[in-house]
Amino acid sequence: MAYGTLYLVVGPTGSGKQALIDTALEVRGDLRRAPLIIAPGRSDNRGVVGSIPADRFQHMRRQNAFILQWDADGIRYGLTHDAAKQLRDGQSLILAADAAMIPLAEREFKNVRTIYITARMDVLRRRLMAINFGTDRDIDMHLSQAGRVKPHGDEVIVVDTSDSIAEGARALVNAIVPAKAVAG
Repeated sequence: MAYGTLYLVVGPTGSGKQALIDTALEVRGDLRRAPLIIAPGRSDNRGVVGSIPADRFQHMRRQNAFILQWDADGIRYGLTHDAAKQLRDGQSLILAADAAMIPLAEREFKNVRTIYITARMDVLRRRLMAINFGTDRDIDMHLSQAGRVKPHGDEVIVVDTSDSIAEGARALVNAIVPAKAVAG
């Protein structure tokens, strides 16, 4: 049986990651959201399947409930072991993740593809202002760090949403080709 592909969608806030993932899920019936749990409370990551209190998350982490775990912007994310089972069963998964997770995911899973979603700085600024991301200073600080999250490597697919989210979504869908068979 073919091993599924884990698509890691990374990029700065405001680049359109979630909108592009939503479009890919609508268009590609063979693709599913990766099972992701967060703590505490709320996240703009629509890929979350469960939100739990921080103490419960810590308990689950100690119980080895997550195959991968990371922190970003004050939120803890945990990818459950269900993801590994789904991938072994041939199901391809997609999720928005922190770029720091790429090497960890590549060590853990056989077939990982990284897609970097980006946009020009002026576009990111406008989008961040539209979602009330924070003060001008918060936005400046975020944008100054945006380039540091760019993953490197020949295999990284880059999708630019500067012109439009719709064009970026088409580019993402075209980049997600049916998974090649990888020996299980």
